[in-house]
Amino acid sequence: MSCVINEPQHYMLFPDMEAQHVIRKTLTLPEFVGYCKGNSLKYRLRAGKKNDASEDLAKAAVYERWLWELYNEGDKE
Repeated sequence: MSCVINEPQHYMLFPDMEAQHVIRKTLTLPEFVGYCKGNSLKYRLRAGKKNDASEDLAKAAVYERWLWELYNEGDKE
């Protein structure tokens, strides 16, 4: 399941670029933070309704990890 969560092939645009890379570069930092929060909430609210709950919770965790990384990068500046 890790590949489906962390490296979904249907989001690969090029061998070294996923859709999330384009989204991250296109949005402002506050917009990207909102995008991550919204997607995390979406996956948590639907957990177990569309897919296996553990898959939805793992997807939410990806967005939460990105948020954590963003906030920690801000602490270093």
